[in-house]
Amino acid sequence: MAPMNPDLNRQLRALFDAHDEAFRALRVANTEMGTANADMGTANAAMGHAIQAHDEAIQAALAANRAALALLEYLSSSSQQG
Repeated sequence: MAPMNPDLNRQLRALFDAHDEAFRALRVANTEMGTANADMGTANAAMGHAIQAHDEAIQAALAANRAALALLEYLSSSSQQG
């Protein structure tokens, strides 16, 4: 078998080296994506807790408003009777 043209050999080696680098970069990116997914899961859970706490605060504020309105009604009717 005749030896390969040195220029072609260099170009093929460069091509395969570039592919190796691309695969290495993809593996690093996959690892980082796994970490990001875990971090997103943690962030999503934290956001869920924050939304729940916000909703509970809104419910408490509504209950306080209803109690204040009930007191105002009571005081208004008491002042009119007495």
